[in-house]
Amino acid sequence: MNFIGEKCVYCGEVFKDEDDVVVCPECGSPHHRDCYKKENRCANISLHGTGEKWKRAVVEEKTEEKKECPVCKFPNNPTDAEYCIVCGAGLNGNESHEESTPENEDIHLNHNIGFNPDEDMGGATLREISMFVGTNTFYYIPVFKRMKDIGSKISFNFSCFIFPSFYFANRKMWLWAIIYTLISVLLNLPASVMIMADRGVFTENMLNVIYENQGLIESLESICGWSSWILRLFLCLFANWIYFKFSLKNLKRIKMHSRNESLNMNLVMALGGVKPINIIIVTLITLALSLISMIGITMFLNIISVV
Repeated sequence: MNFIGEKCVYCGEVFKDEDDVVVCPECGSPHHRDCYKKENRCANISLHGTGEKWKRAVVEEKTEEKKECPVCKFPNNPTDAEYCIVCGAGLNGNESHEESTPENEDIHLNHNIGFNPDEDMGGATLREISMFVGTNTFYYIPVFKRMKDIGSKISFNFSCFIFPSFYFANRKMWLWAIIYTLISVLLNLPASVMIMADRGVFTENMLNVIYENQGLIESLESICGWSSWILRLFLCLFANWIYFKFSLKNLKRIKMHSRNESLNMNLVMALGGVKPINIIIVTLITLALSLISMIGITMFLNIISVV
């Protein structure tokens, strides 16, 4: 039990966080341990035998357990948490957002960041975009709102700068993930050739071809290296805009396939949100493309060395 702010019944001093508190087993009165040892008995002995108990002077704050959304993992207050206030998913059993009313959606979605959930963002409302994004809406919704209001396409996405293919794959933007992976593998080819040459992977004839053109290959390596960083910076600055357009495009597709005004939440969850396992998949794709490119380079060098 927390006694911070209460007073020791013996010395009258307020308890602090580090104090060692002893509680009388009969009346519940709290003492400093040293105070209790001085008398070796409860200082509130007048309560003993009367059936009365020590009463708190400071009301103990009750902390209610949060309800975590099964979709976006946002901790919702249990008093008003029938639906997640961020993504609108049901928090009790298998309830779906399609069962909620527009009035509930107004309460549950995005009011906590001061935006109108029914605002049209270009074919979809803020509420619908929030449901599609699923996780990290506190970051994306203000960014998307600013892009729509002032027409800006530029913002900073650090995760896309560090791991572009991982970011796009995790957010289910497979076209961008594959495009970046292909370009990245191609830009790494000159450096990979020099590394393999230094490790003696190629035959002597192949090595002769490489060393005869070493200056050209090193120039290409430098150009490709700088191009890779420029590409990362470009994606870092425009990734959020790309994701905004991706969200709008998919929400429009979902609406076209819906038979009523409500969104098909199965499609929203299938096309939106995140899927961390995609990171493993895109890593395997990158390794496979790298292997294929190395085989292609080896075959090309073998042909050139023979000729």
